[in-house]
Amino acid sequence: MIFSRQIAFWGEKKQLILQKSTIFIAGIGGLGCLLSEILVRSGIGKVYLCDNGIIKKPDLNRQIFYTQKDIGKRKVDIATKRLSEIHSFTEIVPVDVNIKDKNFILPSDISGVADCLDNFESRFVLWDKLPRNKFYVHAGVERFYGQVVTLIKGSSPTLRDIFSNYKVLEGPIPVCAHSVSVISSIAATEVVKNIFNEPVLLNRMLVIDLSDFTFIKLDVK
Repeated sequence: MIFSRQIAFWGEKKQLILQKSTIFIAGIGGLGCLLSEILVRSGIGKVYLCDNGIIKKPDLNRQIFYTQKDIGKRKVDIATKRLSEIHSFTEIVPVDVNIKDKNFILPSDISGVADCLDNFESRFVLWDKLPRNKFYVHAGVERFYGQVVTLIKGSSPTLRDIFSNYKVLEGPIPVCAHSVSVISSIAATEVVKNIFNEPVLLNRMLVIDLSDFTFIKLDVK
């Protein structure tokens, strides 16, 4: 059985919880590729893949779904194909839309959101659209640095409160595969923890500096 090693780890009850859960993954770039693959290989029931981007050469250093032959193609198409080939137990739903579009809405059946976006304007819109009491796992990365935090709409500080002093970067974000892989793996683990109602980073931001392997947790209340 595909999930036998996991069931031996966390049991059949939790595996069934995963199978009944649905996650909206915002951004299928460096963070979103690996995070979505981990969730699918874990046996989650349904994932929405939201991205309206086109694959470009600079994506290939860290976005693990894509190769040179995919340049110019839609990310959601390639990501959906890649994830669907792993197994048939997860429903993959591509969402080719810009989150900042005024007509954007979140699906009503989601358990929570995984924020793998690369800009705070889209993140703030996503947070505003999130229904009350749903979880929001934010992940961000730049250079060797990254952060992961869980917020619950209605009881946690708002995303704008936490990142009120954010700065818009000029030019592309400097990033490598090493930091993206670590941050996305941690974020995927926190998503699963939320599905199990056991979040580790609820209102606590994990700040990571891979240049010297420093991990710090900061309260955001």
